[in-house]
Amino acid sequence: PGAPVIGGSSAATSAGMSGGSAAISDGDEPADARAKRLEMATRATSGAGLYMTEAARFNTIATLTNLAAHEANRMPMLREPGLLDNICRAVHNERSDVPKQCSALAIMNLSNGDMDHVPEMARNDLVLETLLKLMKEDNPETRRNSVVTIFNVACSDQNTVRLARYRDGTILEALVELVGSDDPFFRTHDEARSNAAETLFNMSCSEISETTDRMANHAGLLECLAVTLRGEHTGLEVKMYCSATLRRMAELIRHPMIAQGALLSALVKAATWTNTDCIAEAFRAQASLPENCIIMAHHHGLLNALSRLALTRGEGQDVEKVRMASCLAIEMMSRQDEARALLSQNEGIIMALTKASYGEEQQQDADFARSLISEMNGSVTEYMDASGRSSGRGGPNNEEREDRGDSDDDLSLQSRRIQLALKNLVAAM
Repeated sequence: PGAPVIGGSSAATSAGMSGGSAAISDGDEPADARAKRLEMATRATSGAGLYMTEAARFNTIATLTNLAAHEANRMPMLREPGLLDNICRAVHNERSDVPKQCSALAIMNLSNGDMDHVPEMARNDLVLETLLKLMKEDNPETRRNSVVTIFNVACSDQNTVRLARYRDGTILEALVELVGSDDPFFRTHDEARSNAAETLFNMSCSEISETTDRMANHAGLLECLAVTLRGEHTGLEVKMYCSATLRRMAELIRHPMIAQGALLSALVKAATWTNTDCIAEAFRAQASLPENCIIMAHHHGLLNALSRLALTRGEGQDVEKVRMASCLAIEMMSRQDEARALLSQNEGIIMALTKASYGEEQQQDADFARSLISEMNGSVTEYMDASGRSSGRGGPNNEEREDRGDSDDDLSLQSRRIQLALKNLVAAM
């Protein structure tokens, strides 16, 4: 989003900037000028501003908002001692909503930084407390501006750690509450909800493990993302960010992490989402690690959810991606002996692989699938792994089999792997 201006036209700026934040220095400022500036800042923070009239305070904040709309002004303004803190104090001290709204806009404008800097606002507890307060305001524009500020700050990896760590996850909880507010009465929340969902996705992409670990272990976060995907009054953009965040977390969480159970439960609930292949790819990401497969096979409801994804009805490239990713997840799970035994007992799994292997025209109903399996069961006498090698039941382990790699892009090889997985499941019956 751009940086709006009070009483003027919008100034084109960029809210999302990649890269880390840079240190702020005073440059070559003379010592006497610096001393005078610090003295004026001390007077400004002494509380004298509270004796100004409400109109004067509003005009002051509006002027700062307009100045912050210009990119070249932002970093010098942030270097000014006491300026950002006093804008935040206006939010806590003013009774009227208008100065609060203007302050939220000023903070958002400042959070845009410039092309080379992401402001380190996450170091300032007063700023974070102010943003938490603004996120709970009734005015939708105020909520939206506060969430955009957090998104801008989270464009620096170091800032994401501080945001996730602050008051043991208070900011994460505020974002989760906003994303999960699926109430038709609050349809004006949609833009703020979308920004909050985007912020969570942005934080999940952090390369710092503490950030993603705190997100994974935050109570209710993964479940909220899954439930939001099933919301009747939730916008498409919010759902797309939620599904993308779940996919990202599935790439990071693995056995024996405590959060894996919550992740798998969330994926089971989110398995109704087929607008994109994110949830199917999340299952595939989990199944790509051998140590996850047995846990997945034993998880309540997971095999049924995965089979429903693999049997998704419809036509088009997106639907085909969902079906293929789900079937490949099943194929990876079938490489593990214990998981294979459980997969072979699930009718939906067998039906999904049969359809994927032999085409829907040969799969008219479940009776045909069972008869086909019976015929195959009599002909399959040895275990075959995904690479086409055959062996006895004590065949090669998963490390010796073909790993997921560039060959996955070959559709014919993917189909072959799915066919072999079906034969392996039949052999396990």
